[in-house]
Amino acid sequence: MISLKSNQLKSTQCKNELDEFESLLKNNSEIDETQLLNFFKSRPQLILLMGRVVGIDAPRNYNNELPLIGKFRADFVVANGAMQEFVFIEFEDAKDNSIFTKKINKKTSVHSWAARFEKGYSQVVDWYLHLAANNQTQNMKSEFGHFEIKYKGALIIGRQSSLSRGDCNERFEQRRSKSLIDSKHITCYTFDELYEAMADQYAILESF
Repeated sequence: MISLKSNQLKSTQCKNELDEFESLLKNNSEIDETQLLNFFKSRPQLILLMGRVVGIDAPRNYNNELPLIGKFRADFVVANGAMQEFVFIEFEDAKDNSIFTKKINKKTSVHSWAARFEKGYSQVVDWYLHLAANNQTQNMKSEFGHFEIKYKGALIIGRQSSLSRGDCNERFEQRRSKSLIDSKHITCYTFDELYEAMADQYAILESF
């Protein structure tokens, strides 16, 4: 069965970790995937808050680098207290060429989708198809404790500044808003967008 740690969002600790994330983004124009993974692994409040951003209203359980029914692996998993709602999150690097290539394709006069984006996006597609194939099976029950779960997948990649070239921002918006896999959207954020969404969620939590 999937192994998750239990925790909850705590105001002071959450704010401290969120401030550290802001500093990381401000002080580094490009950040590699390993650095980002290690940064989040040591900050459980950020993992829980990220889960809330992606789709878990009351995140309580989490872990990193977990297999999904023995075939694929998610960088981060966040679940609610009842272990019936999950988000599976894939990290790629936060670089200027993570989402689109810097050079314009001479044949099409556009910036091509980057290999890192296609790799991460395809990973989430694989999760969706694998989970759908195992829905209502003993494999699902053994892994998650239920024959059926609610779930979303997310790809976090790149920097917001890289989308200012040509029509890159428009195409990024279209891909994440109009593409469906097994009737599900794949949530995509740049790391800058993720920080802003996390800061918004923290402000909401603090208002109660």
